[in-house]
Amino acid sequence: MKGKMTDMKNLLLQIIAIAALLFTFGAPTSFAAGISVNVSINTSGLPTGPGSEIVFIFTDGSGLGDANNTATLTNFALGGGTLGISSTSGGARGDMSSTVSLTDSSLLNFFAETFSAGTSVSFLLNLTTNVDAGGTPDQFSIEILDPSGNFLSPSDPLTGNLLAINLDSASPSVSTFSSLVNVSTPGPVGTPEPATILLLTAGLAAIALSTKRPTTL
Repeated sequence: MKGKMTDMKNLLLQIIAIAALLFTFGAPTSFAAGISVNVSINTSGLPTGPGSEIVFIFTDGSGLGDANNTATLTNFALGGGTLGISSTSGGARGDMSSTVSLTDSSLLNFFAETFSAGTSVSFLLNLTTNVDAGGTPDQFSIEILDPSGNFLSPSDPLTGNLLAINLDSASPSVSTFSSLVNVSTPGPVGTPEPATILLLTAGLAAIALSTKRPTTL
C-alpha cells in the first residue's frame, strides 16, 4: 500500500510539472476555432498556355490589421497544369508548390500566382474563425483570371469571386458563386486549451497506474 501511495504522489508531481511547462512556454490559453475546407475549381475552360492567375484575398474587417485570423492553403494540385510566378501583399507568404498563408495583418492581404491551366486547381484550406468586434467580418475569397485579365466565368458579377467566406461566426458558411467550384468540409480545426491537455495527460496516467500490478507489502 505504501508503494502504491508513492506511485500516486509521483504521478501528481509529474502532472503538475507538465502543467507548469505548458503555461511557461506559451501554450495557447483558449481554443482557436477554425474550419477545414477541401476546394476544387474546374479550370478546363481556360486557355492551356501560360498567363492565367489565381488570387487568394484576405480582408481585415476591422480595418486595423489586427492579425487575428490566418488562412493556410496546402495540398495543391493543378490537374496537369504548371505553376508560374507568385506575388504577395500584406500578410501573405509562400507559394503553391508547398504552402500559402495569409494573415489579416493589413486591411488587404493577397497572394497571386500565374499558372498554365490544367483541368482543375484543388487544395486544402485551413482557416481560423475568430470574429472581429463591430459589424464587418474578416473575409477570405478566391478569384481566377484568364491570360487576358478576365475573371473565370461564371463568378460573382460584382467582385469576380468564385468563393468567399465571411468570418462572422465560429462556424461560418462557405459561399460559392460558380458551378465550377466544389467544396467539402472535413471538419473543424483548432488548438486545445492547456487544461484540456492536462486532463488528457492525467487520464492516461491514471489508466496506466490502474493497470500496474499491486505493490507487495
